[in-house]
Amino acid sequence: MSDPAFRRRAGATFRGIINDLKRTTEAAAADLGVAPDVLAAVIRGDRELPAELLRRAVEVWPVNERDFLPVHDDAPHGVRICRVAESVATSRIFQRGGADYYEYRDTAMSRLAMFRPEWIRMLQPVADNRPDNPAVQWNAGHFLYQFTYFVGAVNYYYAWAGRRFCVETVTGDSVAGLPYAPHSFAYRAGGSGLILALTYGGRLLGDAQHELAALGPDLAERYAPDDPGAGPDDHSAAAAALRQHLDDTMTPAARLAEASGVPAGRLADLLAGRAAAAPDELAALAAALRVPVRDLLPVSGDEENGVCQMPRSAAPVWSWPAEEPVAYRVRGLAGTLLCPNSRALELEVTGRDPAAATLRTGLHQYCFVLGPDPVRLCWESAGTVHEAILQPDDSLYVKPFVPHGFTRLEAGRSTVLALRIGGKVAGDTRREAAALGASSLRRLVSDTTQWYDPAGSR
Repeated sequence: MSDPAFRRRAGATFRGIINDLKRTTEAAAADLGVAPDVLAAVIRGDRELPAELLRRAVEVWPVNERDFLPVHDDAPHGVRICRVAESVATSRIFQRGGADYYEYRDTAMSRLAMFRPEWIRMLQPVADNRPDNPAVQWNAGHFLYQFTYFVGAVNYYYAWAGRRFCVETVTGDSVAGLPYAPHSFAYRAGGSGLILALTYGGRLLGDAQHELAALGPDLAERYAPDDPGAGPDDHSAAAAALRQHLDDTMTPAARLAEASGVPAGRLADLLAGRAAAAPDELAALAAALRVPVRDLLPVSGDEENGVCQMPRSAAPVWSWPAEEPVAYRVRGLAGTLLCPNSRALELEVTGRDPAAATLRTGLHQYCFVLGPDPVRLCWESAGTVHEAILQPDDSLYVKPFVPHGFTRLEAGRSTVLALRIGGKVAGDTRREAAALGASSLRRLVSDTTQWYDPAGSR
């Protein structure tokens, strides 16, 4: 893929790597056995990094092949649209248990974000809601989180901790499920059903996943506490987090008690999980360990049996903006606290003024036009305003911070399903980005200069 913008990003990435390794262009060229002008051309973005150079770099430096390869930008104008005809062209039917079970269709995806959203039509009818119905074929669960939006008469089956469940759903119901939880779907006899299965990667996807794989299963599993705890009176997860910080900082319990002012006996109870730290104790312990208070808090979700369900009838609804003219009626959909940067929303498009309907988010966004009528999309990228008319079942991806909005056409009404996720610049990474500042971030993604000037600088 010969893309000048990709080559420029690759050049900046290469310069960053050799700067980190404290190699000038000439020193790096000597390590790799090539002329300096070859590397200079790579750094300028005038040529691609030859495969042989990549192989040699991995041999002589403590780096991985993927370190040199930037992400492809397949949404250079801020938005990537998948038309319904493109989606239909990806249709495939898979069997389970010797019978047709699902029809899958791809919808909008981008190399920039870990969305893997599928339109899935149920082909297996069921006559009851028993979770052990023999007509239901289960999967083994998968690594990606899944937000599911239901259309029609769909039975949702899921398993957790050895138990199986079945929920009868209707159009507009939604659910958020955790990785590796087995599940299945079927439509109720006499009706029809499909789902929008919007799977996406969390913070373990990508570099973290590769790091864990290299460590191997025996070491990887140590990142999870032996007993994650359950219920408000179980403090084992908080105790495990505190013990880990003692190990990481080589801090004896007696020293932490002295530095924090938490009595030794009380600290022993906290470390053993016999009690929970009060807010003032958490602040004192965090200050003594020089970590944020939130690093001492256990990971807590709000799932019940591995899922968060949101029936349409119970979903919160509000207007955006709150004052007139209202551009959207917003319905909050299912989500989990384990993915705090993920948000699923149903947008009933009510406005016709693009300026009043403009949305901005720092999250990656996937949208699917539920219909029943077409809707207008307007967005701005690099100072240019773009417009597209979207039909029902069209879908799209929107980059973070790209101003965009949906408006009604003259006659018609339409609803858009939106799922927003944090991507790689979320949580701690986003806090670090904010601390570095705008000028440092701009330099990070485009700098091709050496870390010092050979002519000297005073």
